[in-house]
Amino acid sequence: MAFSLPCTNKGCGKIQNPYLDITDNKVYCSLCDKEIPGITPIVKNQMKMNKQFRQKQPKPFGVKCPRCGRDDRPKLVGQDIVCVGCNNPLDHLSEPFKIMLRDKLRTTNNDV
Repeated sequence: MAFSLPCTNKGCGKIQNPYLDITDNKVYCSLCDKEIPGITPIVKNQMKMNKQFRQKQPKPFGVKCPRCGRDDRPKLVGQDIVCVGCNNPLDHLSEPFKIMLRDKLRTTNNDV
């Protein structure tokens, strides 16, 4: 069962299910997304055991590269769709998806 803690940040103060960010080992409020200070290492360890982590935000039009394993939005080089990490063409995609992806990569800017 997940921990329910009150948020100690000004303006929030609600009881919620916080999450642990494993990159910096800090606990954040799930409503206001600010750090909750003063959480003991025992509670953090229990949160790790309960898998109460920050959920990964998927990128729009993200594709996983089978060669390098990077899951990111590819780039368009001419008519080829290539991986951002290793610059290899993404040949495993179906042709209808490639057509849609080419169109979206041309029309959208990098801030999507």
